Amino acid sequence: MTTTFSQPAPSGEVVPENVLYHLAAYAVTLDNAGLRQVRDSLPGGERGRYDEILAATTRVGAAGEAELERRLMKQGRMQRRVNRSLDAEDAAANGRAGSWNQIGHDEALAAAEQPAMTTVGRLVGDLPLCLFYAGKINGVHAESEAGKSWLTLLCAAQEVSAGQHVLYLDFEDDAGSVYRRLKLLGAAEDAVRQFFHYVSPTGPLTDAERETFGALVGLRGTLAVVDGVTEAMALEGLTGRDEADVAAWHARVTKQLAAAGWAVITIDHIPHGEKRAIGSQHKRSAITGASYLLEAVQPIAPGLRGVSRLRVDKDRGGWVRGHAAPGKRPQWFADIVLDFSAGSVPNAALFAAKPKEQAEEEAFTSAPPKALCEAVLAFVEANPGCGTTSIRSGVKGANDAIAWAVEWLISRNHLTKEREGQKVAHGLGTVPFDQETVTLSACPNPVRSSSPDSVG
Repeated sequence: MTTTFSQPAPSGEVVPENVLYHLAAYAVTLDNAGLRQVRDSLPGGERGRYDEILAATTRVGAAGEAELERRLMKQGRMQRRVNRSLDAEDAAANGRAGSWNQIGHDEALAAAEQPAMTTVGRLVGDLPLCLFYAGKINGVHAESEAGKSWLTLLCAAQEVSAGQHVLYLDFEDDAGSVYRRLKLLGAAEDAVRQFFHYVSPTGPLTDAERETFGALVGLRGTLAVVDGVTEAMALEGLTGRDEADVAAWHARVTKQLAAAGWAVITIDHIPHGEKRAIGSQHKRSAITGASYLLEAVQPIAPGLRGVSRLRVDKDRGGWVRGHAAPGKRPQWFADIVLDFSAGSVPNAALFAAKPKEQAEEEAFTSAPPKALCEAVLAFVEANPGCGTTSIRSGVKGANDAIAWAVEWLISRNHLTKEREGQKVAHGLGTVPFDQETVTLSACPNPVRSSSPDSVG
């Protein structure tokens, strides 16, 4: 079933004024063709009112932007109050309790007996290891070409093959690419037709389309993917850098899906060299399940064996982190392997990190890169008594990698650390730096061979 959130409102329908203001604010950023497309999507009777708002919006200069924003916020608050009132009336008419009523003890106590375990995104192996929590908002964030869509579509292929509904809200790609990858990952065409529900919104989720979205939520499937959080929020006139906007968007989209039992996965970008998604800290706070940093280990491309690593950035339930390899955060939990070396159809699977016991044994021998260790030692030698902040400023590299190198060098007495009042001072240690040891262990958590029993 293919649907869209951008269908024109039925003729004669009254469009809420705050929606017209948001459309006008969005339309002024478009070219003439885009302006016409937005106008044509409105019912004929609403276009005159929209034209007036658009003209006023166009005339707003820098001095008037604050007033326009104030008016938009006021209209939005009024509309939300109306919506809440209508929802309450509907709940009362249908004998349903409102969200402020006390939860039944029996239901809550029964839920408390069930341990929080992941159930979507199955890993290869005998243990029931999965990536994502059902009924929760999960996340995957990565740089470009790390395999975010490949990962979620592999999970989707698993679910539709098991006869479970999957909802894919795509704000970045196109239907052809998504369906092509889904078939490459082993999903049968009949299963895709019956259980895969692809949506490619090109406009905001208006009041007229809530019924369409509600019908999708009501399918009560196992996996719902939101591919492109930043783009999805932009369509609503919201920004990921504003906490109120992030909360409003999740309340409108992802929380409804999670409340219906879906394992929701939000896909987001991170800036190059960073480890956090673009935007507000509230994006991370909104995660109620597990969130992963996806790192490219080997490129995913035709003719190659691609590997990307999933590291646990947040685990609200605690079950995932309990099965991750020990070590510095974000901890290694699994790898996605897409092996195109044998042909155009990949051998794709999710593999767990090394067994916990093996990883614990190696955690004390693995080392940071030799070049980074040498750079830290050289800086400390030239700046005896320097603090952690000075080392991070004076050594090239990511802050967490530098911090790891410093702690590793201290643990082996290559560096010393002493507290002088409120300051931490570093100096050279008593044990010479053993380059051979670091060379042998300079690549912790190496990618293993391609055999199913050993691939990480």
